[in-house]
Amino acid sequence: MMKYTFAFIFFLSSFVCAQSDNVNVLPEGLSEKTYSITITVKNIRNKKGVLRFKFYDDSTPFPHEMGFLKEVIPKTAVTGDSLRITFHGFPSRRMAIALLDDENDNVKLDIGWILPVEGHAFSDYYHKSLRRPVYEDFSFYLTGDRIVVMPMRYY
Repeated sequence: MMKYTFAFIFFLSSFVCAQSDNVNVLPEGLSEKTYSITITVKNIRNKKGVLRFKFYDDSTPFPHEMGFLKEVIPKTAVTGDSLRITFHGFPSRRMAIALLDDENDNVKLDIGWILPVEGHAFSDYYHKSLRRPVYEDFSFYLTGDRIVVMPMRYY
């Protein structure tokens, strides 16, 4: 059990990410058709800190340290216990999205006695176990504009 707890903590520590100012993931001048992803994050427990999104694809699958895109959204944008945000400029591809609720904005996952004290979420997937989720658990194939729901999980 302790082995799984450490693996789970390691998985959550992969959420550390920096802010990016560019949400368009294609280089300028490239004319490939692109799509938007509208994300609804549910069950956010407070408005302290920031939400750290990390986007993955087959070339940088979860739990890749960098992913292919990182975005930081201040929780002042949260309405009630939800956030709805749209990211633009994604080509058709298999991808996944992970989210850390960095409540104290210290760019790291804070751990309590054994489990994290900050929340996490995944694209269209609610992670229930202590094992590390795998890319296939929450990846999807983007073929058009998409709506993704990310319910937060806190311990």
